[in-house]
Amino acid sequence: MGADLAVDFGTARTLVAVPGRGVIVDEPTIAAVDLGRNRLVAFGKDAIGLRGRCAGEVAIVRPVCHGQLADLDLTWAVARELLRLVRTWSVSQPTVLCCASGAATNVQRRALDRAFKEAGAGAVRFVEQQVAVALGSGLRIEEPVASMVVDVGAGTTEIGVLALGGLVTHASVPVGGGDFDEAIQRLCARDFELAIDLATAEAIKYAIGSAWVEEDDKVEVRGRDVSSGIVRSVVITRTEVADAIAPRVDCILLAAVSCITSAPPDLANDLLNRGLYLAGGGALLTGFGRRLASTTGIPVHLVENPERCAVTGAVSCMATMGHTAESVSRRRW
Repeated sequence: MGADLAVDFGTARTLVAVPGRGVIVDEPTIAAVDLGRNRLVAFGKDAIGLRGRCAGEVAIVRPVCHGQLADLDLTWAVARELLRLVRTWSVSQPTVLCCASGAATNVQRRALDRAFKEAGAGAVRFVEQQVAVALGSGLRIEEPVASMVVDVGAGTTEIGVLALGGLVTHASVPVGGGDFDEAIQRLCARDFELAIDLATAEAIKYAIGSAWVEEDDKVEVRGRDVSSGIVRSVVITRTEVADAIAPRVDCILLAAVSCITSAPPDLANDLLNRGLYLAGGGALLTGFGRRLASTTGIPVHLVENPERCAVTGAVSCMATMGHTAESVSRRRW
């Protein structure tokens, strides 16, 4: 049986795509859980709607943290909910092709396999995240020419050099766009004694966050004074934000350089001609592509629709690789 569903179970968003129909589920990876009864109350936008309104033992949690499953029982409940959401689009026992983070252990992959099967899937297969992103970027990875992808997710950055249908060198870094938000949140607390939530930090990131500062800019931020609890405003500049997130950006850049230098010289030379492809929500940080190009010396291309690139590539994998992820390997050179 061919794969009926492609799933990208990410730190920030969960996407499900069906061949011929595209993405049919795009939900925040947020769950509302009744801790007393140990059951899922709501998932995605419905769970976010309960934030701040939960009573008793209902908690808002993230099932995935830095590319790894945080709670295996919760994973099963989320898998069942995902299959319920797509039931009208698919067969009764779909084969599921999951994008697998390099940070995921074999134990976690088996847990995800079991979760989807117990939730009603007929079979579960996996494709490496870097391979899915490359296919979603339109790269012909089966050729004897190197391709490179950098997928900056919310909690994990997946990097890979690919050729002849497999990964030549790869890295999974537990740093992503969510870490940029946390760095901005800490900046406000440390330098301005202002408490802000992660949603406000994310808004600051989109407004003035940058990995390459050319012109300084500023934004007014409202939050709660750490000492008095009174709501007040401060002004934060682009340079201050850039300095706060710089260590996280540098961590990703270092991993990208390591992947390039670990690749055979002839493949590394291919990258100078083909360039590397940048995907993931974190890739939208202003100046990130330019900083990556400057650090690696390789042209950088931002893929179309970077946040959905992986799940789109997983759908392509169903057709181009015989409906199986066994064709996808970490090739030895």
